[in-house]
Amino acid sequence: MKIFRDSSKYFGIVGQPLSHTLSPLLHSSWYEDLSLDCGYLVFPVETLEKKELLSLSKFGIKGLSVTIPHKENAFLLADKTDETSQAVRASNTLVFENGSISAHNTDGIGAVRSIQESFPESLKGKVLLIGSGGSARGISFTLLKEAGVQDLTIAARNPKTSEELIGLLSNVSSAKIRSVDLNEVQKSFSEYSLIIHTTPLGMKGKDPGPAIPESYFVEGQVVFDIVYNPLETPLVLGAKKKGANIVPGTEMLLYQAVEQFRLFTGVNLSPDLIEKGRSRLLKALGYV
Repeated sequence: MKIFRDSSKYFGIVGQPLSHTLSPLLHSSWYEDLSLDCGYLVFPVETLEKKELLSLSKFGIKGLSVTIPHKENAFLLADKTDETSQAVRASNTLVFENGSISAHNTDGIGAVRSIQESFPESLKGKVLLIGSGGSARGISFTLLKEAGVQDLTIAARNPKTSEELIGLLSNVSSAKIRSVDLNEVQKSFSEYSLIIHTTPLGMKGKDPGPAIPESYFVEGQVVFDIVYNPLETPLVLGAKKKGANIVPGTEMLLYQAVEQFRLFTGVNLSPDLIEKGRSRLLKALGYV
């Protein structure tokens, strides 16, 4: 028995914690803008299992955004996967159709578009990616495959997941890819034109960090912390003090959601609706 109206389509987000998430604001507002009979729900869960996903599908849920800590598991539970998910074994989007689950990864699309629109030249130099979790996987793949990054360093606290990610990326790219201990990378920190931080440090309700001390940043570097709530994390504040250029974390949230919205509804959002989404995010975070 369905728990929602047959005429409506329902989507949602699954993860833990979700108190910080602004995904419902984005998706729900776009439904209203376009007069779509859709709803977007929040499912805070500690574990993700296939039987639970299929139950949601039977109850009328058509798709899910996936966030920490379920991105790797979302890939494993899917029946079909896109190229990025296959390459890095992590997904942030699930679509349910005819009893089947398809997995997609829009993290990389969101991150790379954010950088290309603001500081495209930074992609031509040495890139440092901090973290090796689900978000780092999608972002690293797209950096190499779509943005043409030729020199990528991954620095993470977990050497096992870092080496695993490098192994996966080496299968799809001939670029220079290496893993460095987070403490070691600080010795050559000034060499990086672009630093992307992908860990939960600094997120609302998490350890504030930062992963990199303020003193290591140099003027002109581009720093992208994908944490967006709060928008100015300790890492971002430290980088700004040293003269670094900042890509706001809200940009990745916005652009990965634009691609998710297309996968969920089949609608390509117009530039004016994307701009409305950006304004709503900044207003919700107190920056408008």
